[in-house]
Amino acid sequence: MFAQAAQTATTETSDSAADSPYRDKVLQTQITRLIEGSTFGNIAAYGMAVIWVGLVWNKLPREVLVVWIGAMTLLFLFRAMVHYLKLYEPERAGVIADVMRRWYLLAVLLTGAVWGVTSILMFPYAQIEQVVLAFILVGVSATGVIYANVAWVYCGYVGLVLVPLMIRLFSIGGEIYYALAAMTGFFIGVMMLAAWRIYQSSSDALLLSYKNMELIENLTQAQKQLEHANANLQTEIEHVKLMERELKRERDRAEKMSAAKGEFLANMSHEIRTPMNGVIGTLQLLEDTNLDESQIEYVRTAHKSADALLSILNDILDLSKIEAGKLDIEIIQFDLREVINDLVTLHALKAEQKGVILRSEIDDALPLRVKGDPTRMRQILINLISNALKFTEQGEICVRLKVVHTNDENITVRVEVQDTGVGISEDAQQKLFTAFTQADGSTTRKYGGTGLGLAIVRQLVGLMYGEIGVDSKPEQGSTFWFVVPLGVVDEVDYQQDSRQHQAEDDTPLSGTVLLAEDNPVNQMVATKMLEKIGVQCVIANNGVEALQQLRENRFDAVLMDCQMPEMDGFEATGHLREKEKQEAGGRLPVIAMTANVMEGDRERCLQAGMDDYLGKPVKLEELKQKLRHWLNTNPSV
Repeated sequence: MFAQAAQTATTETSDSAADSPYRDKVLQTQITRLIEGSTFGNIAAYGMAVIWVGLVWNKLPREVLVVWIGAMTLLFLFRAMVHYLKLYEPERAGVIADVMRRWYLLAVLLTGAVWGVTSILMFPYAQIEQVVLAFILVGVSATGVIYANVAWVYCGYVGLVLVPLMIRLFSIGGEIYYALAAMTGFFIGVMMLAAWRIYQSSSDALLLSYKNMELIENLTQAQKQLEHANANLQTEIEHVKLMERELKRERDRAEKMSAAKGEFLANMSHEIRTPMNGVIGTLQLLEDTNLDESQIEYVRTAHKSADALLSILNDILDLSKIEAGKLDIEIIQFDLREVINDLVTLHALKAEQKGVILRSEIDDALPLRVKGDPTRMRQILINLISNALKFTEQGEICVRLKVVHTNDENITVRVEVQDTGVGISEDAQQKLFTAFTQADGSTTRKYGGTGLGLAIVRQLVGLMYGEIGVDSKPEQGSTFWFVVPLGVVDEVDYQQDSRQHQAEDDTPLSGTVLLAEDNPVNQMVATKMLEKIGVQCVIANNGVEALQQLRENRFDAVLMDCQMPEMDGFEATGHLREKEKQEAGGRLPVIAMTANVMEGDRERCLQAGMDDYLGKPVKLEELKQKLRHWLNTNPSV
């Protein structure tokens, strides 16, 4: 990696003379993008600041907290003023625009420094509060990724936020704090590397854009010269051909940059999901231990925060897949009535805590089973119900399903989520289903959210050949609705399928599984999960050790990570399948358990000889269902 960076730096040095006329323009554009795109990060950072002050209000000196939140408020207001008044634009602010730009970058760094102070204020207080602070600081660093448009600003911001935390953790000492300090340092490195890649890709794209503009101008001039100088026609034709070759080279470079963007997204997904698997898995295991009420509340809060971060990551990946046309809709049998009732039950506690009635009304004409994509249908309903709960302070929320049309093969249903919340103006309704957009800026500050949910819902409904809309008036509640066609399942097939699933669910698990995983935290989490469901586990740190274990011992299945040192999971699976062919023995089930969740990763695992796929972070119930399908069961247990 470092050799590649050095080679890239050498290449850039040789091209710097040719590119120098554009560098200042590219830099100014990058700074403008940073300011224009940092609204969400600014709001999110300030929101987290308010949350943190609220959490420790009774635990730290209030004078210190008032000074701290006051500094954060001043920085927030200054940045908001520069952004919304467009003081960074020379057309609006004149000669002070350049000064405002520099002060804005300084305000970003000062914001990071103010966050860094929290690592000093928070110690030596309760360990769980330190963990919560660590989560907040990591979240603050993640939301500041837009600053990657100017790499040194983002690196400085992340360093000022997290380096004091890492130093403080290391100075305390002890195995846990050393581990946390190491994880923090690793996260800093990953985020800075990601920022550098974003900066490089963005700079190269802008540079290419300005070069292309110059090329287009040259072509226009060449055309005029052709009209006025027939004598130089052959020379001009050669010149145009030369320009075409240059454009082709630039196009090829642009295509490579696009491919690099996809690779970057895949790598970032993997790098984030790997530690997230350890975080979420450990929290699941911790919830099942003996904890007092306050500890249970802390663990649940941390779990909700981790799930929220994972949800944002999934939303971004889903939106990327949809925009690339690579998200497919699955057609299987499922019980839509059960999906709706389960989601109402899932959100009932939150509704009860807010004093809101959450209920469902399902048309009796709905068949017992339908054909469609239950996962995407659940995703749509979760977004709509969660939004209704978020914006409803009193009254009720009703999830209503009506059968619009039906015949022997197909059924069209209309699903409504009606609330008595704040309502939405007609102007705001026009942009509700646009990515990264909410009704107005105050919505994000008061209720939170990325603005991705409804955009994804609209895309998913479209992929199901349906339509979606909203009926709402301010202060009179809202009704979000969508209409989708589904298939009808034969009653006989449904009864046979129900008996089969019931038999599978009632059968206990047993057996021995080989876990090929190089991450120690994920090893621990997976081992504890397997113990909870009654399955024995043997660990291999890489593909070489996995093959050695398979030669020496008998296993009922293999949980195979794809990216491991020495030998990855794909190569190890290939060797295993080749050995099985030579020995003419049975086929050992291999389940990919990996943080690679981009489009095509599942297919690549199956093509490599694996039998199934389980994406990280791994949920206990999902792991249990996968093993139930592949393991030999023991009825006597």
